[in-house]
Amino acid sequence: MKNRFIWASALALAVIVSSQKETQAANGVIVMTTRTGSDALWREISGSPSYDGDDPRGPGALSPGDAAMASLLGDYGYVVRMVPEWLLRPDVFDPENPAIYDTTQYYDPSSGVTGIYFGGGHALGADAASNNLFSAVLVIVSGSGGSADMPPVNTNGIPIIMGEHSCLGDNKANCNMYMYSNKSSGNDASTVQGDKQYMTVLSPNHPIMQGIPLDAQNRVKIWRNPYPEEDAVHTPTGAKLNYRYSWTYVDISAGLSVPAPDTTIIGVQGDNANHAVFAVNPAGGMLADGTSSHGNYVQLFVNEHGSGDARRAFNALTDIGRVIFIRTCKWAMGETLTPYQPLGLIKVSQVGPTSIQLSWDGRADKNYKVLGTQNISGPADFSNWQTVDEDIHGANGTISVTYKMGNAKQYAFRRVTQVP
Repeated sequence: MKNRFIWASALALAVIVSSQKETQAANGVIVMTTRTGSDALWREISGSPSYDGDDPRGPGALSPGDAAMASLLGDYGYVVRMVPEWLLRPDVFDPENPAIYDTTQYYDPSSGVTGIYFGGGHALGADAASNNLFSAVLVIVSGSGGSADMPPVNTNGIPIIMGEHSCLGDNKANCNMYMYSNKSSGNDASTVQGDKQYMTVLSPNHPIMQGIPLDAQNRVKIWRNPYPEEDAVHTPTGAKLNYRYSWTYVDISAGLSVPAPDTTIIGVQGDNANHAVFAVNPAGGMLADGTSSHGNYVQLFVNEHGSGDARRAFNALTDIGRVIFIRTCKWAMGETLTPYQPLGLIKVSQVGPTSIQLSWDGRADKNYKVLGTQNISGPADFSNWQTVDEDIHGANGTISVTYKMGNAKQYAFRRVTQVP
């Protein structure tokens, strides 16, 4: 009976973590826009009617999803500069408060250059020249702000990932990307479990999606289930929910939005095949207004809810959803992706009468950890899977760890995961 338990403990599960190797893009900074209304100064001229810090329902002067997005990018070695949307707007100037809102400190109208794109601090000129190492290599607009605050599309060849649905087409003068014409779109925010959590993949051979495991219906689960205590224990009545995901969709039903000639729809909503939720238009691709895209354009499937809800949508992504996000950023920045490969277990063996050894094919540029649970059918998150071992340094080749099956708490099932 003892040996049967040891072998049960040795069941290790491969997890959905990317192990692809890519060529690296040039160094620089990812500029991410967050809610202008969350900034105590800039919100005064934003489209937000109030300062977010004044809202007792939360989350105050922080967009949790934006913070999580920036943190994940940091795990992969990217530097993120998060700024209110208005700092990328060339039209921000308040004549009543010129000392505060004089954006010629950020924008040179004679050249059309926004200094933040090129490493500028609060001024152009010498700053822009000396900070060229901090030039933007990607702009991410998360959609946490209001549509009226969105920055215009840059014409400097810097790729854009757009999570604000109103900017994807031709009906929002301040930020039109023209990935679609006759645009009809929205944010589909929900807590519903089931088909709505999935994305049906139409372009599995696009570099971003190559190797991503799909189910029998060509779907991938983008949104996780809620954690057991996420909203059930401490959330006051009327507070913005901690768990609520939000698709950035464009309605491609007959007579509605029409994809631009070179817009490729990668995925649609699992419960509505007319809702395009993930699309790209490559640099130089034809747009809906007949012009060409200035850089790689992406319609991101995540939307941070704008001025409503808790804006924790990014936190609701599944592990594979985060992998797709990172691969999306890499593709947008021009990095060459190889097909995604899930972590594969090589060997589980018994070492002596009281020890087991887990071995897998590793990489030197990654760390690993081992998780354990008594309930393999329970939630796939931290509420069910406990960390057994972490900070296992990677190596190119076989990695092995040995565990004694002694008096310490034992887990019937274990899995190995690659981090980040």
